[in-house]
Amino acid sequence: NFGGFRPQNYDETFRGLLPAGDALALSLNIPSVDLLNKITIPRFTDKLSKGGLKWIGANRKKLGLSVILGGCGVTLLELTQFYTSLANQGMLYPLRVTEFDEEKKPDTLFSAASAWMITEILTGLKRPDLPTNFENSLNMPKIAWKTGTSYGRRDAWSIGYNPAFTVGVWVGNFDGKGIPELAGSDFAAPVLFKIFNYLMQHKTVSWYRMPAGIDFRLVCSESGLPPSEYCTNLITDHYIPGISSNKKCTHLVEVFTDPEETVSYCRSCLPLTGYKAE
Repeated sequence: NFGGFRPQNYDETFRGLLPAGDALALSLNIPSVDLLNKITIPRFTDKLSKGGLKWIGANRKKLGLSVILGGCGVTLLELTQFYTSLANQGMLYPLRVTEFDEEKKPDTLFSAASAWMITEILTGLKRPDLPTNFENSLNMPKIAWKTGTSYGRRDAWSIGYNPAFTVGVWVGNFDGKGIPELAGSDFAAPVLFKIFNYLMQHKTVSWYRMPAGIDFRLVCSESGLPPSEYCTNLITDHYIPGISSNKKCTHLVEVFTDPEETVSYCRSCLPLTGYKAE
């Protein structure tokens, strides 16, 4: 409950602590709102506004935590252009509609390291928005993609990119009337995949390489944080030095109890004998 705003995940299931990559790939709402609450709405909406989302730029003072779930206005062209910044290692290039349009300097929206990490997450195939008819297909294009479905099922979205192309797909009624069956994964994503298969028929591109500024470290598998002396299950994870949290894991802490483990003691009230540490 965020001051009266009570978001739910689409499947109304709460999963507890989980990796950010899983939260994004599974399109979970609660972790997104929790993250926005920590980084603050102005910081988030300023970034979106800088990325060319004009409605958000004009209305950012009125927006609440629901903005991270799509509680805002955006056009297909704006959203697709915004995704080109992930496709271009964090650089946002102004659109040129014709070859005669002036080429303008790009803006830096994200670091190359963070854009690469997001791309790695959005390239994964273990996710609910993978169209079922493509699941075992040898013709599955290698792309990073995301789907979305608007409130009232008025809009089905799917945006995808690789180093050569960024493609945006919208499916819906032009009069804004909702459709009970409409979902980005079922309607927009298959169109996106077909477009990429067509575009890449006679074209090959080298996939993104991990940029400088990313390193590996051991973290606790429960919290994703650098391990304390008590953490036993460790995994290797990417991180951005100087940016990613260096806070040590507190998933496990040392406690003092009596031999039967019925009473716990703080350090300042330990008896002289008859206790143990766990």
